[in-house]
Amino acid sequence: MKKQLACVGLAAALALGTLAGCGSSSSSSSAAKSSSKNYKPVTITMNLERSGIGKNYKYTFKKKPTKVVADGDQMADIFFDLGLADDMAGYTEGACVDMVKQYPGEKKVKQLAKPGINLRSVSKEKVLATGCDFLVGWDDLFSDKNFSVSFCKKNGITPYFPYVCSDSATFDDLYKDYETLGKIFQVESTAQKRIAKMKKTLDSVHQTLGDEAYQNPVKVFVYDSGEDAPFTACQGMPGDILKRAGAISIFNDINKGWATPSWEQVAERDPDAILILDYNHDTAKKKKFLKTNKYTKNLRAVKENKIYSANCAIMQGSAGSADLVKTIAKQLYPDKF
Repeated sequence: MKKQLACVGLAAALALGTLAGCGSSSSSSSAAKSSSKNYKPVTITMNLERSGIGKNYKYTFKKKPTKVVADGDQMADIFFDLGLADDMAGYTEGACVDMVKQYPGEKKVKQLAKPGINLRSVSKEKVLATGCDFLVGWDDLFSDKNFSVSFCKKNGITPYFPYVCSDSATFDDLYKDYETLGKIFQVESTAQKRIAKMKKTLDSVHQTLGDEAYQNPVKVFVYDSGEDAPFTACQGMPGDILKRAGAISIFNDINKGWATPSWEQVAERDPDAILILDYNHDTAKKKKFLKTNKYTKNLRAVKENKIYSANCAIMQGSAGSADLVKTIAKQLYPDKF
């Protein structure tokens, strides 16, 4: 009898569980339909003409993507910062690893490659297996040899090339990415809070440094990489980060975010300070190179040991860029902090 009651109880429990499951599924489905019904269409324009990869790409979102794949910590951090870890299907840390900050939910999102490897080296099959419906990365990620726009269209993926990656980008473009992604992913309130926090940090740095630092900025050579010739930051977001920190790139006259001038030009411009971009704990190696390279070993900045560092991923324009301004300013103006 007890066994029969137990069976009846178990059956009832299973039935209730099934009903509860159906109710939950029905509720989720209704919520999804309601969410989709209330979704405000968002139109973006992706600037692929910038690199000659293709024509500008215009797209209107009619529902929220739910399977984001991000190429590199620079891109992924923005989504983590917006609290969108649950909407991510995977990411790569890329060559420039953010070693500065970890965001809530970051650890539970699958990495599609080992640190140091970009998404370009991950197979299309592996990316498609994630169910990806939104792909974010630099414009070359969407070239014909990688994940082209036509490939994305064919597989139901919307490509996104952030505004902050343009050669003329400033913090205003980073704010625009936050606002745009906030609308696309229905987290507008969070996006506005993050923007307000970044502006507050930048205002604080400005007040601390005072106007004179901006009128007579420190001339900085940003050393990203390269031994035959230096790859360096000029304008764009890295240039704006420097300016907000009371500095200016010695190659600010080049109308690009990044460029490869000559070592002779670096020597001629003799910077006040050098900022090494750290990819993944490689600052010491780069510093040693600068101290022995015939073009840089006699620079004032080297002799006075005014060689500092900044994280490469964040320097490109990301969630931690406002904090990076403060970090750089502290290194250049230690007496003011």
